[in-house]
Amino acid sequence: MDPAEVDRLLDRELADLPRPRAPRTLLPRVMAAAAAPAHAATGWFTWPRAWQAASVAAALAVTALVAWLAMAPPAGVVNAAQGAGQALAVVRVLWDVLVQPAAVYLFVIGILFTLACAAAWAALDAALGGASQR
Repeated sequence: MDPAEVDRLLDRELADLPRPRAPRTLLPRVMAAAAAPAHAATGWFTWPRAWQAASVAAALAVTALVAWLAMAPPAGVVNAAQGAGQALAVVRVLWDVLVQPAAVYLFVIGILFTLACAAAWAALDAALGGASQR
């Protein structure tokens, strides 16, 4: 069978099919969505009142804790902050001495491997005749 003849046959068969109808509930839903306000409240204002009250209470508790720590920090907090500062200084020295110099070389090597893979792909594509047309 000729491809043009197959196309005509398919066109005729598809044209003979009945057109699909929209569900009866579609129009009322579309009209209700169009009538709804475009700037409906979103975010925190749509939460249930209990959740809003709980979030306000949590925010006040965090604020009170921060204020209490700022006024008279306990010795444990001061020691923890000093320890974190020392650990950060050690990490910074290790980064500057060990990781950063190696990172530059590894990045360059990664770029070179990427370019080599792209060249190999192009060579194989040319050698094998490109993509199949079937």
